[in-house]
Amino acid sequence: MIFAAGSALGAAPQANGTINKDIVDPYQTYTYELTAQHIDQLAAAYPDLIQVKTIGKTDFDRDIKAVKLGKGEATVLIDGSQHAREWMGTNLIMYMIDRYAYAYEHNMKYGDYIVRDLLNQCSIWFVPMVNPDGVTLQQQGLDAFPEDYHSWFVGMNGGSRDFKRWKANASGIDINRQYPAMWTGIRNSPKYPMFKNYKGSEPAETAEAVSMIHFAYETDPEIAFSYHSSGEVLYWYFNTSPEHMARDKRMADTISNMTGYSQIKPAKDPSGGGFTDWFIAQFGRPGFTAELGPYQVETELPLWTFTDIWDENQAIGLYLASEGYKLWHERYPVEWANTNIQLLEPVPLYNRPDASFPVGAQLNGAKLTADARLGDWYRIPTWLGPKWVRLNPSAYLIGHSEKHTEHISLTAQTPMYKHPKEDGSMLLGQLTPQEIDTVERWNDWYLVKTWLGNVWIQNKRI
Repeated sequence: MIFAAGSALGAAPQANGTINKDIVDPYQTYTYELTAQHIDQLAAAYPDLIQVKTIGKTDFDRDIKAVKLGKGEATVLIDGSQHAREWMGTNLIMYMIDRYAYAYEHNMKYGDYIVRDLLNQCSIWFVPMVNPDGVTLQQQGLDAFPEDYHSWFVGMNGGSRDFKRWKANASGIDINRQYPAMWTGIRNSPKYPMFKNYKGSEPAETAEAVSMIHFAYETDPEIAFSYHSSGEVLYWYFNTSPEHMARDKRMADTISNMTGYSQIKPAKDPSGGGFTDWFIAQFGRPGFTAELGPYQVETELPLWTFTDIWDENQAIGLYLASEGYKLWHERYPVEWANTNIQLLEPVPLYNRPDASFPVGAQLNGAKLTADARLGDWYRIPTWLGPKWVRLNPSAYLIGHSEKHTEHISLTAQTPMYKHPKEDGSMLLGQLTPQEIDTVERWNDWYLVKTWLGNVWIQNKRI
């Protein structure tokens, strides 16, 4: 699937004239400020599709932003600019967000993918610029930082005031050597902060690495993908377990076929510390690092290289989402079917059918229609969007009670219950023979008015 940049999603304006214009121009230098501005504009243009979250702050108080694109519960994670001079990954990610959102909004196909259907199944989390301090120093030099730090930066840069080769964060630590994956065995690390390759004094000491680690645990992605530069190669292996080799190699082959990038052969003793190294080791899921563009000697990729980069990578995010949903469904074999349920007790909400992902909110008794089920988990509509509840038998009814007004006679002592469940824990007491009014009905149960308020009695007791 090869398209010229900007052409794959060309569409005539709709009759009502409401069409979202291009926001992202990838043929410019994406600074921290421009990235933040365009993230806000994208979120405003697609408020029902895009969410923005600050996942951390750098030492110089710059925000590390994450952008969620899609409505699916399955997630994949794509990041860029872990290394300062490799900010072409930010350009690519920003353009992906722009083009995919446009395709979703206008219900367009993108290559073989129906974007709306796909992003309703699997959301893509993007972190466009993991290292905003380092990127800013590389792009703008000393003027973007307080003067008190200038001599420190120059010292870490070998005495040079030209920061085009800068790769580290603003503390001279290589973020992609910061993750706790065989960190002690990282090779060729300087002994002190430098413009590149210094792994730090301990793993996960930088705000950037800590933010990415916490965010990965929070979003639980099925696949992680990091954009670096340069060289047009693909890393996919890091001590990958034998049971996952075929899965990950199959995906690597597909990505290589899509991009034309050569795969780095698995090494018996890889040098670790990278984000996708850590992700593969920690989660046991596919992780990939792609080096964009033709090889450059210690500097950024020229902007003119973006045309080929886009041709090679424009469908990668959608491919990852497609594969991510398959992997998610293997872990959560959800049955998609509408089921009327009635909540009888307050229940906590979850982001997934898994107690490890609480929302921190609860839903009180309500009549709802669940659209999915996994065992005793049901997905229901809430004010926060679709969420999951785990229901024990006493907490819900299958179906909805219906309004039913009738004057009935109780001819014998009749047990009354908190809920329409013949369960001793629900028993409230006994009603003496009397005339009584019903309010609702569910199967052979009536909700009736009493001095205790509304209670349930069973039809067979009448």
